Amino acid sequence: MTLVDVILPTRGRAHTIGYSIRSVLDQTMPDFRLEIVGDGCDEATETRVRSISDPRLGFSRFPKGMGFGYANRNAVLRRGTAPFVAYMTDDDLLFPDHLEKALAVLSKGGAGLVAFRAAQVRYPDALDPCFFAFDWKLGAASRFLRNWFIGSGNLVHRRDLFDRLGYWNETLFRFGDREFFQRARSAGEAVFVDETTLLRFFAAQWDARYAEFPAPPQEKYAALLRDPEWRRSLREKAAPGRRSPSVRAGQARDFLRFAMRSGPRFFRYAAHRAIRGA
Repeated sequence: MTLVDVILPTRGRAHTIGYSIRSVLDQTMPDFRLEIVGDGCDEATETRVRSISDPRLGFSRFPKGMGFGYANRNAVLRRGTAPFVAYMTDDDLLFPDHLEKALAVLSKGGAGLVAFRAAQVRYPDALDPCFFAFDWKLGAASRFLRNWFIGSGNLVHRRDLFDRLGYWNETLFRFGDREFFQRARSAGEAVFVDETTLLRFFAAQWDARYAEFPAPPQEKYAALLRDPEWRRSLREKAAPGRRSPSVRAGQARDFLRFAMRSGPRFFRYAAHRAIRGA
């Protein structure tokens, strides 16, 4: 039986999804199945997915679901059988040892879900190992920031977590990854490991700008991720410790941008949850 089911939803990123898929296929822990969830997927993206020949790769086409298509993800998750589940996005890149490190944590017992840290690649080409305020020491405020700003690509969990917590919330338009993580955390099932295993390319910065480049930046960083020394250096820079004033100022700017962009959406999400009695 396959050890890990990896779920990768997509709609229209033919220019980046090949690099994301390859970063999964190049994992040091090879016992997995990568399921691409075509959430109203365009022809170009489907063609790119189907051009990659690997027996571990599957593709399912669905009509566009509500919001971020959580119902379509659940349809694929419910037919999976692997004891562990991981997630990926169609424009980010996994470190080669992402699954290996996750299973090392989960195999110790005591946690049903593990969340790792991400580094960010900013437009036009700036790598930020200390992205966001994950390491601020402000008590409950810091815990809220760290626990809220978690994306699906950061997460790996045991499949039996679904038996205890349920699947992704199909009534939500967005923030399903955060909501699922919060359920796991509130149930005492989640652990956060402050180690970088993911490179993120935020759509708000990149989607309107890829046409400026002869090749997307994922091409460059996919090659760098294959270099053990480059990965070690990045992780050292991101490791917990003292930060310079410029790094702290950058994290503060990130927080303010996040609050301005996602704050209204967050309050709509919170109101939705309150109305439904969650």
